[in-house]
Amino acid sequence: MTRRDSAASSRSSSSARAGRSAQGPRVRSDGKVDIFCPQCGAQYRVPEELLEQKMTCKDCERTFFPKATGGKRAKPKDNTKAYVGFGVAAVVIVAIFVISRSGGGEAPRKAPVVVEDTSAKGGMDVRAEAVVKWAQRAGSGDVFGLKQYTDFGAIHKQLEVFPDKDYKNTSGREREDFDLAIIAAFGKHDSTRWFRELSFTSGSIVDAATNTTGGQVMLFGTPKPGDDNYIFNTRAEVLATFRLDGTEVKVTGFEVKHKPARNPKKPDPNRDSTSFKPNEVIAAREAKEITDSAGTRKVYESKPAPVPHWTDATPEMRDQADKIVADIVASADPEAPGTLFNRATSQVKFNDIKMKKTVVPRVLNAMYEAYGDVNGNNMKLSQLNKAMVGFTGFAVNYDVRGSSDPAKDKERRESCVRQWFAFWWRYANGEMNEFFDMRENPEEPLDDDADKTKKK
Repeated sequence: MTRRDSAASSRSSSSARAGRSAQGPRVRSDGKVDIFCPQCGAQYRVPEELLEQKMTCKDCERTFFPKATGGKRAKPKDNTKAYVGFGVAAVVIVAIFVISRSGGGEAPRKAPVVVEDTSAKGGMDVRAEAVVKWAQRAGSGDVFGLKQYTDFGAIHKQLEVFPDKDYKNTSGREREDFDLAIIAAFGKHDSTRWFRELSFTSGSIVDAATNTTGGQVMLFGTPKPGDDNYIFNTRAEVLATFRLDGTEVKVTGFEVKHKPARNPKKPDPNRDSTSFKPNEVIAAREAKEITDSAGTRKVYESKPAPVPHWTDATPEMRDQADKIVADIVASADPEAPGTLFNRATSQVKFNDIKMKKTVVPRVLNAMYEAYGDVNGNNMKLSQLNKAMVGFTGFAVNYDVRGSSDPAKDKERRESCVRQWFAFWWRYANGEMNEFFDMRENPEEPLDDDADKTKKK
C-alpha cells in the first residue's frame, strides 16, 4: 500500500523555498508571512498562498493585497481617515438632530451587515464556522440546529422532499409536516450519508473576498475516532452554498466533491460495482519491492511515456494547462519569483476535477521529459512531484535532498516517477477517491473475502 509521506513533501517544499530569490517576503517556519495594513499599520500574519488574494483590514476596513506589504517594515499609523471620520460624524449627528426636530426627512438607512472574516489572522472564518456547525447538525439530526442553519425552502428539492411544492407558500400544519419531512431526509438520504458517517470539524471559504450576501464553504470530513471503515488519513470534501439572512448563515445546498477512501478490507455496501478502465497510453503497472527512507514495501510502477492532453479538455483548458506546467517547471530555477509555484498551482481549484484531469497528464509529460536525467533535473522533478501531490492527494516518497550516493538517488527518483505513471494508469478514468485500494481489478474480492469464500 502506497502511503503519503508528509516529510518528503515538507523537504521538497523547504528546498524549493531555500532556492528562491531574496526579493520575496520572508516565510516563517509556520508557512506564513508578516504583513501590515497600508492604511492604519495593523499587523497580520497570513499563509503564503493568500498573498495574491484581497483581504480587508479589521481595524480600518481598508481592502488591499497582502503581497504589497509582505516582508516590509510597518508604517506608522495614519490617523487622517479617523480625523475626517470624526468630522463627518459630527456633521451627520447635527443633521439628524435638525431633521428629527423638524419632523421631516427620511429615516436613516440601515448599514449593510458585514460578516467579519478572521481567516487572514489564522482563525476559521465565522461563515465557515457556521457552515461547519450546520454539517454537524446534519449528521446528528439536531432539529433546532438544522432549522437555525438551513434554508429549507432551497434545500428540500435536493433532498427530494416534496420537490414539486413551493415551501414558501406553505403554513400551519402543512409547514410543520414539510419541516419534519426535511429533517427526516437528513437522516436517511444518500447525499447526506457523509455527514452521518464522518466527523466535520473544519471548513474554508472558497472565495476569500468578503461577501455580504452569501458564498461557498468547502467542508472537510474525516473518519470518526475508532472507525476503521475508512482509511485513517482520508477525508471527504463537500462544497456547501449559503446565503446570509442578516447575520445568520443559511445553507442552501451542497455537493460532494471528493469521497473518502474506503478501507479495502471493509467494502462499501452502498457502492455500485463499476468496471475498471485503465489509461490507454500508459503501460500496465507492475508490483515492485523497494527500500528507501520509508522502509521496505511494495509499490506499483509503470514505464514513463509521452502523455497527451486529456481527450475531453477544451482548447482553452489545454492552453491553460500547458502554461501552468511551464510555470511549475520554471519555478525550480533559483532566480524564479518566490510565488511562481503557488500562482501556477492555485489556478487548479481543489474542487475542479476536470481541470485536474487536464493538468495532471501534462505534469506527467514534463516528468517524462526530465526522466532521462533525474539527478540533473532533481529540482524540476521535485516541483512537479509537489504539484502532483496537491492536485491528486496521492503521494510518493520523493526525496529532493538525496544522499551521498548518486546511483542510489537516481534509482529512487526514477522509481518515484514510475509510481506516478502507475497511479495515473490506474486512476485517470475514475474519481481518484479510492487510490489506496491497489487491486488490479476492483471487482475482485479482497484477500479476506476470498479466504472466507474458500472456507465455506
